[in-house]
Amino acid sequence: MANLGLALGIMAASGMFLLLRKSFATTGWRVAMLLSAIIVIPALVARYKLADSPLFEQLKRRQQLARLPSFDVFRKHAGSIFLLATVAAFQNLDTVVTGTYIISFMHLAGIPLATAAIIIFLSRFADVTGVLLSGPLADICKRRRLAYFAIGATTLISYPFALAIVGRHVVLVAVLECLIVLFGMGLLHGLVPILTSETFPTRFRYSGTGISYGLSGILAGMIAPPLLASLIGQDVIHRWYYLPAIYAIYGTAAMFALLFIRETRDVRLEDLDTSET
Repeated sequence: MANLGLALGIMAASGMFLLLRKSFATTGWRVAMLLSAIIVIPALVARYKLADSPLFEQLKRRQQLARLPSFDVFRKHAGSIFLLATVAAFQNLDTVVTGTYIISFMHLAGIPLATAAIIIFLSRFADVTGVLLSGPLADICKRRRLAYFAIGATTLISYPFALAIVGRHVVLVAVLECLIVLFGMGLLHGLVPILTSETFPTRFRYSGTGISYGLSGILAGMIAPPLLASLIGQDVIHRWYYLPAIYAIYGTAAMFALLFIRETRDVRLEDLDTSET
């Protein structure tokens, strides 16, 4: 349920884009940025009210906390950090492509901005649905198996998705946008925090999870959009294939990384601490 925060936040952002679509390129984006400041206050209050986990409290009482966890976690769990970051990078790729870059891609293909805004907003419901399904499915299908399915399905859908945009088949674009968001964002939005939190022992859990996800943002959010903009440019009609190609590259890397991440469905968090000592 906690993972719904990101999905609902993106939905709110898409809603603002939809409401301000006529003036977004001039003044609308400024209004959206200013409104984001309102979220800071309840977020800070919520963080202040949140207590540490019982396992972390036990470590504090035993004085077993790491003095420099962000450095120590690299020394002991560098491999896990980079593997998890590679998996999370695919989810971040889908987030930045279907939420930001795709606006330009649709516009250059001849789909009006208002139509793109409606399609993107509708797809946010698929994101929320995917997050709600990710927990039960991860328990039933195991974490890695669900990740393989989500990444594989998203990669396959990216090909007809790009073609539908180029062909301006708006209804098909809307359906495929919802599916690519359901699998690549929704399921992975819920699954990635499960994978990361169940990989690290208690004293490194927050640092390992945070660093893995932050690194994934660099690998995808910082690299993929400008790379796509450079490869495709203004000619989406003849260079559309770069979009599914980037999905295929990130998807292959994520699936390869999953081979070396252990299945954690039946692993208790307490056992992670025991195995470390």
